[in-house]
Amino acid sequence: MQENEAIKNAQETEDNVPASSETEQNSEKLQPQSKKEKKNFWNFLKGLFVKLGLKIKDYFTYNIPGKRPRIWELDLLRGIILIVVTFDHCCLFSYYWHVTPYVTEFGQKLLDFAYWYCECDFRKGIQPFGLFFLSFLSGINCSFTRSGLRRVIKFLIYCALFMGGYAILHFIIPDLVTGTLIFNIITILTIAFVLWYLMDLIKCPEWVRATLGAIMITVGLVFYYKHFVKDGGCYVNNDFLALLVYNKHGLELSPNNFEPLFPHLGFFLVGGVLSKHLFPNKKTMTKTEIPPKALYPVLIVGKHSLSVFIFGPVVILGIVRIIIEIIHLFM
Repeated sequence: MQENEAIKNAQETEDNVPASSETEQNSEKLQPQSKKEKKNFWNFLKGLFVKLGLKIKDYFTYNIPGKRPRIWELDLLRGIILIVVTFDHCCLFSYYWHVTPYVTEFGQKLLDFAYWYCECDFRKGIQPFGLFFLSFLSGINCSFTRSGLRRVIKFLIYCALFMGGYAILHFIIPDLVTGTLIFNIITILTIAFVLWYLMDLIKCPEWVRATLGAIMITVGLVFYYKHFVKDGGCYVNNDFLALLVYNKHGLELSPNNFEPLFPHLGFFLVGGVLSKHLFPNKKTMTKTEIPPKALYPVLIVGKHSLSVFIFGPVVILGIVRIIIEIIHLFM
């Protein structure tokens, strides 16, 4: 009897032991799992910041290792144009929008210079040709992009944000932003890239593209002459047609910045046709594929010309405004 009771007690003890140890094992499993989840979360954040850092590094790296070297002479020309265009916009915003309230004698001289530059005949006559050449270079770049659809989507997004932001600013600061439509080089290049993509889809012959481009250039330059050179200029009543050429009604529709579709689109088409003949191997025409390091700042501007066009004046004038406010504290 005693032996039976001992065996029974031993069995009960064995039955109780796994229950308590099972609970301890579960709690031990939960603790490492929680720590593992936290570790995975921090590893995710770390990986995210590492990828972001690499993206920023690649953005400011001219030729990314492992990728085809860029045709640097095109970026050099585009960079020079964008530097001039950015300077032009900084002067315009300083004079017309008064975003930089100069408080020193030197600052006033800068404002006087901006006024002289904005009103001089040289700027009014020459400035459009810089944009003509920029359109031509953009057309040349058509043959170098691997994904035409990706480029089209990128420009459509930029254009929508740019024009939408402009329309919003009209309601916030109507005295400075006097219209709701802005038809400028961003809009033109967006239309140009969309048209080129569609021409590629239907396999439009080169001679057709070149002929259309030549006609657009001719019509555009005729109206450029009438608008800038001939006394009295010209006026196109139809709203749609007024956006095609230089005329007074186009300026009324897009008062803060107006660049017509012609001849810009024509220069773009001609550049796109010539690119396959000028750069058949999609390589630089210079003796070396690697440009001099001294040119890198200008080349980076040319590489990211769209971003520089939109954000360059904002960044520069923002820094100037901060400096002015700091100086104003001590005056």
